[in-house]
Amino acid sequence: MLPDAFSADPAQKTPLLQRTGAFLRFREIARYAETFFAGLVAGFIRKTARRETFRALLPQLTRWSRLAARTIAIYRSVAIKIALLSLIFLAVPIILYRLVQIGDAQQGQLLQREFEVQGDLIASVLRPHLEHFAQETPETLQAALNDVVPEGVAVRVLVRPAQATGAENFLYVASAPAVAAGYLRQERDLLIRLGLFDRMAPSCDGESGNTVRFTNPAGRPEILTSMRSLHIGGNCWVVTTTQQTQFAINNMIGVPVWRSAEIPVAALIYLLSALIVAWLLWDIWRNLSRFRSVARSIRLDRAGGISFREMNTIPELTGVADDFDSLVATLKQSKKLILQAAEENAHALKAPLAVIAQALEPLRRALILSSHPHAQRSLELIEHSAVRLDSLVSSARDLEQASVEAIYPNLRRINLSASLVQLISAYEPTIALEGKNLRLTVKPNVHIYGADEAIESIVENLLENASSFTAPGGVISVSLTIADGFANLVIADTGPGVGEQDLPRIFERNFSARGGAEDQNAARRAEQHYGLGLWIARRNVEALAGTISACNRNEGGFAVTIKFNAIP
Repeated sequence: MLPDAFSADPAQKTPLLQRTGAFLRFREIARYAETFFAGLVAGFIRKTARRETFRALLPQLTRWSRLAARTIAIYRSVAIKIALLSLIFLAVPIILYRLVQIGDAQQGQLLQREFEVQGDLIASVLRPHLEHFAQETPETLQAALNDVVPEGVAVRVLVRPAQATGAENFLYVASAPAVAAGYLRQERDLLIRLGLFDRMAPSCDGESGNTVRFTNPAGRPEILTSMRSLHIGGNCWVVTTTQQTQFAINNMIGVPVWRSAEIPVAALIYLLSALIVAWLLWDIWRNLSRFRSVARSIRLDRAGGISFREMNTIPELTGVADDFDSLVATLKQSKKLILQAAEENAHALKAPLAVIAQALEPLRRALILSSHPHAQRSLELIEHSAVRLDSLVSSARDLEQASVEAIYPNLRRINLSASLVQLISAYEPTIALEGKNLRLTVKPNVHIYGADEAIESIVENLLENASSFTAPGGVISVSLTIADGFANLVIADTGPGVGEQDLPRIFERNFSARGGAEDQNAARRAEQHYGLGLWIARRNVEALAGTISACNRNEGGFAVTIKFNAIP
């Protein structure tokens, strides 16, 4: 019979309770463990989801970053700013002219309304005198005219009898200021030829509210501002007002805005301002172009000792030009000192190594006679270390030279096709002795800005790298083509290629993918490479303003592609 957990006997109750408590604790621990691992799994799933989301968003983020980079480049471009400034200079006068034109039209409408009101007032003042024209003397009408006519305004009163019709039957009755009768007849004939009286025949109900410019019989320009008709007692009375153009306010009446005196003056001032700004921009642009020419001449190491200060034409940029000249001088001096130090260090290190190599020769002959295995092994290690030290010294010298060429390369126009053919011809016998094939495809007369030493270093390092990975009977191909303004140099092999994980680091300094050598000879050859060949090639390519990339070939092997800016 099993013990009862609720028995009163403590001896039976204690072990069961102990086992029950342990079971409960185990269940609690299991529940905690389940929660913990569930949290880990959920966290892993969330991280994976975020990673997948980031991977999905990565192309879009890349596009946005490129768009932002282009926007910043456009924002900082001097040419874009000059183009925008030119558009502003073109748009401002058009906008201002349109605004002035609108304002002139509004001013003209206000003046026209003022003249109409003035004509109506003069006609209303003269109407009582015209109604009693038969009873009043001419002097009374003349006096009334003189009282209402302001300075600079001429008023004419004409009448056409009730029985008469046609514009030629209008007769002058009064004028203020007073003029000769012959003058009035000539003026009437002029207004008739302009057709101003035609609209008032035959009912005498017409009027002219538009301004008309004409030249009076005295040869002076005037403006007909209003023409009011009054039908009184069967007679057709006409009151005309004209303005003399010598008053500035009336000069704009009936004249296009571009013919006003202010517009040519404003246009001339604006044109002079635009020319000054254009001159300033052109001077800055020309000075920058000169700086670019000087920089290219210095980069190409042309003779003549040209400097930024000599080519500068803007006094405010004299300090900048002096700083550039000082920088160039410092770079040249640094290049000279680095090359000198590299040669001195190489000579200082190679001299003791040569002494060690010469001193080992008698020891080798003595050990051959003694047949002491441990001493011979030690001698081999010493020889191997001396050879390796010599290789390290040569690599360090090449490294210093590559650094110098990257700092201040001496560029000139070279025929890359001819240089490549010459280099391949010199290297081909070495490739043939190793039992490998070398294929060359070169487009003739491909020119670039470069340096013979840098091109030689690039080709030799890439050929050596391709040859070291190509088995006997394999093929190393070299091709040179032109596409989209670039000279494309491709050096490919039929070796094993490079692991995908190593491709991003293939051009890094001191990186080598030769660690997997299986036999002793391959391992010994791998010791002679320090991961500098491709790095030196990349530094020289970048010093020549080119780009370098590498990839595994689909048909097997490895290919390095170099792009230079081709020149005609």
